[in-house]
Amino acid sequence: MDKPSASNKVNKHFKFKELKVYSSTEWLADNKKKYRQVFDRYETTYVYVELSFYNKLFDQESWKVNINLKCFEIKNGKKAVCSLDFSRKINKYDNIVYIREGWGNKKEGLFWKKGNYCWEAWIDGKKVGVKYFYIEDTGTEWESVESNPYFNLKSVRLYEGKYDDVIEEERKYLKSMSSEETRYVYSEIVLENNFIGKDWFLELFVKYYNEARELKGQVVKLQSVGKDDDLIKISAGWGSNTPGSWRFGNYIVDIIFLNTLIASVPFEVDDQFIEGQAPVVLSYKDDSYLSTSDLVGNLTFEEVVAKLDNLIGLSQIKKKVKEHAQYIQFLKLRKEKGFEEEERINIHSVFIGNPGTGKTTVAKMMGAIYHKMGLLSKGHVHEVDRVDLVGEYIGQTAPKVKEALEKARGGVLFIDEAYSLARSNDDSKDFGREVIEMLVKEMSSGDLDMAIIVAGYPKEMKHFIESNPGLK
Repeated sequence: MDKPSASNKVNKHFKFKELKVYSSTEWLADNKKKYRQVFDRYETTYVYVELSFYNKLFDQESWKVNINLKCFEIKNGKKAVCSLDFSRKINKYDNIVYIREGWGNKKEGLFWKKGNYCWEAWIDGKKVGVKYFYIEDTGTEWESVESNPYFNLKSVRLYEGKYDDVIEEERKYLKSMSSEETRYVYSEIVLENNFIGKDWFLELFVKYYNEARELKGQVVKLQSVGKDDDLIKISAGWGSNTPGSWRFGNYIVDIIFLNTLIASVPFEVDDQFIEGQAPVVLSYKDDSYLSTSDLVGNLTFEEVVAKLDNLIGLSQIKKKVKEHAQYIQFLKLRKEKGFEEEERINIHSVFIGNPGTGKTTVAKMMGAIYHKMGLLSKGHVHEVDRVDLVGEYIGQTAPKVKEALEKARGGVLFIDEAYSLARSNDDSKDFGREVIEMLVKEMSSGDLDMAIIVAGYPKEMKHFIESNPGLK
């Protein structure tokens, strides 16, 4: 993106180094800023440019320079945004010179609009560099990572390869690397595009850290996303073509978008490669599971159950879940052998427990277990609560329930605090009862391809189960 002028080669005073763009004025180590090229309109006040060059007269003499920093919007040509002219005295003790200026408004979202822009740097009347940047606008403010209007993180998987990457069909996904054989450690990132209908630019920072949290390497991926792209696939790796740059120890990969941590992936470097899914820790959730079908795609039923065993505590829940899964496996085997069962296989569940007993975590594992048993086609988990299901007015509830059911089709519909759907026995106007009736009807149908799991506190869930004869 930087385009240094050929005239710098003969300039006696300086040599152009770099042109960078940033928005945050926070100071970082080594005189650095949070450099980026993609910004969200609603988070942006000023967009700054940093011009840096080497001082050829270092430790010899001070001198003056005339600088012009110009910003343009790229749309059917170049439209001027601003032009900043000034002179600077370059101190003879500055080996590298940094010039920083910006343009915008102190109120977020007021000045910069969606579009493609560039900064140009001119020194003594000659253009020395160009840097492009992009302002995106989804029409809404990004309030939290969980409500990301740009994308949903579908999966992150690690693999090893040489500098020019590995063909997707030949990749072996790993959770542990070999110190003697590992060249580059790649992160394969799959995103579900939420910003359908618009072309936009995605900028991901993939950072590799050692166990002391020292930065080992960083890869920045700037990618154009088309308006019809459902999925976005990115591969970013760090290392060397010569094995030996990865020492024994624990490492972590951070994935950052718009200056926000999206997820972290810890992995180990040991004496051998171990195939499997490295845990993916989401920045906004307590557990480490994404879409279950993505994370357990290469695991067997026994390995998924082993992942359940690895969860800390929850001994009683684990025991019940395994007994339930084994019983369903037994019924499924009998059915495959031609034995007729009086009742069809029921994979719907009620999780009862106090806060902090792991109901949500285990519910998400059930999707993977049912998927591996062939009872669900996808195994993902769609989590909802009363607000997601109950409408405020007549006629609003049914469409919301149908939408939730369709999103959960092939996986698990997990309803947390389900007791809130049955608030009282005498409230006939409560639309929560309509939700319960629709769920009972859905569970009573034939080929559901879905497990409905409800969860809540013991006393309240007893009332919920008794609120409709069909629930038991």
